[in-house]
Amino acid sequence: MSFKRILRRQKRIYGDEMPVRDGTKKSLIGAIDDGTKTVRFVIYEAERSEELVSHQLDKTEAQPQEGWYEQDPLEILHNIKMCAENAIDQLAEFGYSKDDIVALGITNQRETTIAWDKFTGEPLHPAISWNDIRTDSTVDAILAKVPDRNKNYLKNISGLPISPYFSALKMRWLKDNIKSVRRASRDKRLLFGTVDSWIVWNLTGGVHGGLHITDVTNASRTLLMNLETLNWDPMLCRLFGIHRESLPQIRSSAEIYGIVKDGSILDGIRISGILGNQQSALVGQNCLQAGQAKNTYRTGCFLLYNTGTRHVQSTHGLLTTVAYKLGPNAPAVYALEGSIAVAGGAMKFLRDNLKLIKDVTQDTEHIAGQVFSTGDVYFVPALNGLYAPYWRKDARGIICGLTAFTTKNHIIRAALEAVCFQTRDILEAMNKDCGMPLSKLHVDGRMTSNDLLMQLQADLTGIPVLRAQSWDMSALGVGVAAGHAVGVWAVERWRHHATPTHTFLPTTTDDDRDARYTKWKMAVQRSLGWASTKKSITMTGQTKRKSSMFQSSDTLTPPDSRKTSWDVDNIKPDIDSIKPATDEGVDSYIEELIQYSARKFSIFVPLKGPKDEHTILDDAEYYMSKKECDYDMCQCCQGKKKIQTDWETIEEIIENDPEIIFDSDDNPIVVEPVKDHLYEPAPLVGTSLKKRMQLEKLPVIFKNICNKLTNTSLT
Repeated sequence: MSFKRILRRQKRIYGDEMPVRDGTKKSLIGAIDDGTKTVRFVIYEAERSEELVSHQLDKTEAQPQEGWYEQDPLEILHNIKMCAENAIDQLAEFGYSKDDIVALGITNQRETTIAWDKFTGEPLHPAISWNDIRTDSTVDAILAKVPDRNKNYLKNISGLPISPYFSALKMRWLKDNIKSVRRASRDKRLLFGTVDSWIVWNLTGGVHGGLHITDVTNASRTLLMNLETLNWDPMLCRLFGIHRESLPQIRSSAEIYGIVKDGSILDGIRISGILGNQQSALVGQNCLQAGQAKNTYRTGCFLLYNTGTRHVQSTHGLLTTVAYKLGPNAPAVYALEGSIAVAGGAMKFLRDNLKLIKDVTQDTEHIAGQVFSTGDVYFVPALNGLYAPYWRKDARGIICGLTAFTTKNHIIRAALEAVCFQTRDILEAMNKDCGMPLSKLHVDGRMTSNDLLMQLQADLTGIPVLRAQSWDMSALGVGVAAGHAVGVWAVERWRHHATPTHTFLPTTTDDDRDARYTKWKMAVQRSLGWASTKKSITMTGQTKRKSSMFQSSDTLTPPDSRKTSWDVDNIKPDIDSIKPATDEGVDSYIEELIQYSARKFSIFVPLKGPKDEHTILDDAEYYMSKKECDYDMCQCCQGKKKIQTDWETIEEIIENDPEIIFDSDDNPIVVEPVKDHLYEPAPLVGTSLKKRMQLEKLPVIFKNICNKLTNTSLT
């Protein structure tokens, strides 16, 4: 008999005064869980890992073009309210009421980006989902500004590569392509945020004083946050063209942010926890110590490895992200993450596109279990490109190794193994970055109900796989954080809490799993390079800039623009005799020149035409070395003399940073930023006018308008 039936039976016997659980009435914690496909509202008793009540609704996901995925922000809010009402209605069966809910946590799909008007509260465009790849051209435009087009150039600051995956690219695309967003930005009405920001803003009042906030875990997925300062990085905001006024304030993952006041059934409940869904699952899985890892199997697949209070910079294709920060004064805990774009999505592809199965949950395990192997068939589900550790947006899905004896059973089993192989790819990379092989893997997510998949995962990785008692640990994790913030759920006690699990042990030999993994790598190589898109004008216009800078292929670190990039003492040939580089590649003469270097260094080959001006990217190392104390934003220096930073000067540097564009003949042109001086006060007598705009270049129409509106002439 289920637990709910037992409670109903007790209620019929004892009436409304029935005992609650073990006779002790506990505080309740509510959790909003916004996923890619569903919205859930879950209620927990404090310090209990089992759900008390829950309700979920499916969401509508639109696909206007191939590779585009959109969601309705208003539907998300509607589903949250409907799920909350349904779940709270169920509380009476257990002797509880809404008044027993003392805190509310929010966990959400990360990277999904929403733009809205802060005066009307209306979304300016459908939410762009995390797995949307429309920003390919935006990536090209950003890479064109980065030395050597190095996609890892910003990893030392943000922990992330430049990829369509992250929110900054989606924000930039919205500003470039959606008129209403561009107009709102111009009128200073624009608000950007991930889904957690959208939910909190609306729950706490919306246009009537709603809080525009996010937490460190979601902010760390935008490509705009500095991992050191845990704040928006001025250089990154400048690079992507995102005004900080439109971004939410970054807070910790567990603190009382505000009270719900949207007129819904949740009115009056404190919001005290926010976590991105994968970081929330890490907390829910109790992986709170360095060296522990969990993997969540959903539409995508996300493996997080807790690295403690130090953030490890991966050199093998992984992301560095914030795992959690459980309180304003608590230290930030970091993690390495490997993101797989297609996991459960591959099963839906087999169902919806190839019609090989009818029910994902039942058929994949039953049909694939009818054969003992894949028959040497390998399926690389790179339907939207490959994420970690490859980061190849040009990859496309392939099925290889087909023979006359191949059946749909083999293909379905190969799809299951693909999820396991991609997980091993990430584990191999984590082992190289951390130097410590993982001893066990905690797993959750809807796909973990498939026993065959779990056994294949243990066999192909060679380590035990521990399945959680619930398929969704994200809601539980943010419930722990929210309860911790209000003092009803002690994290230290939770850290040592043993949750029931089902363990799958490896049953294959090392030689067998390594042989299969080798063929998987062969299949991955064959999936690369299929998508060839025409480069944007911005990208192709940068050919000479790219060919003007070469870096040693042995290093992946960004070039240090503050140091001399040319060691003349170690160069034998005459520098003046070097010919300019061509678009076809590096001259053999220059390749010989590189070999004369006594150390690794970047070589700058001069071009005809003006040199590149100093840009804000040259100050990356400077900003990286700064701490909160330097910006007078810390709590540790009270009573002491703090370093005074001239923020106006820094802002002026950022705003006046020149940009480089190229004309039709690929000649570089330095474009100084244009300032609006119509609203500047008249300068005092005797002051220098050197910094004023050259007014003779203004169009006549602007001079006439200004002369009519003001008493003073522009000239």
